[in-house]
Amino acid sequence: MVNGMQHFAGACCTNDNRTMMPMTYLAYYPGIVAQNQLHEQVHFLGSNPRSFDAGHPSKYEDLAPRRSYETEQPIDLASFGPTVDKPLGDIALARSGDKGGNVNIGIFVETNEQWEWLRSFLSSSRMQELVGEDWQPDFWMERVEMPLIRAVHFVIYGILGRGVSSSSRLDALGKAFGEYIRDRHVPIPARFFAA
Repeated sequence: MVNGMQHFAGACCTNDNRTMMPMTYLAYYPGIVAQNQLHEQVHFLGSNPRSFDAGHPSKYEDLAPRRSYETEQPIDLASFGPTVDKPLGDIALARSGDKGGNVNIGIFVETNEQWEWLRSFLSSSRMQELVGEDWQPDFWMERVEMPLIRAVHFVIYGILGRGVSSSSRLDALGKAFGEYIRDRHVPIPARFFAA
């Protein structure tokens, strides 16, 4: 099975022809507002408009860097036996998209055995290798595992520059990034393809 014709891996263009002619654009700039400073309400419009307070959490926490980690007790990849060089997408699905100037991608597999391989294989350094020439030294990567859905999730900070509308990348929305990674050839255990 080859997934190459499902998509041109890494190409996801917006429909505004922005690369063809000069035009105004929005620049993404994240700001932090303390939760206790927000006054959230629900508004019902119509002949009798009314507003209600949405309430607030009883506890607030300071914003801190999220936890990022590599696999604890990875399995020796050689223990999975001989490998074949195939697209990662032959055994894995992915979903990706933009979060401002960042791309997030979740890669997941079907079986527990594939999960043990994926979590051991797909380290931060391996993802950086898969990103290839697009990787820049000023990017930062966050990696977490989601064992209940057999997924490894990454956020690559800065890869979209200042965000979608001011990004010079063809995939300014990060939507095709998952397909790009799925199309990369990697050594996959041959037993995953046994009939």
